[in-house]
Amino acid sequence: MDTYSIHQQQIMTCKISGAWVVTRTCPWDGTESTLGLFPEGKAALLKLQHFMDSPEDNEEYKIEYRLFESHEQLLESHRKCDENRAEWKLKDVLLENYKKEKKEQEEAKADD
Repeated sequence: MDTYSIHQQQIMTCKISGAWVVTRTCPWDGTESTLGLFPEGKAALLKLQHFMDSPEDNEEYKIEYRLFESHEQLLESHRKCDENRAEWKLKDVLLENYKKEKKEQEEAKADD
């Protein structure tokens, strides 16, 4: 195996846990736009400095380090979301049934 193949294999198996994110917030509607992801803080700061060269746009910028979620964390998050949706759906059905019963009881009282 040549040196290039070994290097490529090392890159493919390297786990990156997070990245520096540069975000811009629009002052008019508050929308956030991700301007870039950077493995090093210095690179993110250089990019941020480049974006802030023209301050007349009055936009807000922020830089923060965000951790990536693992496959297991994403699966767990989706599982919890599905459980919550099912619970709310059940509550909606129970509420509708309660309203129907109340309406039927009121109609029965009105008929008596």
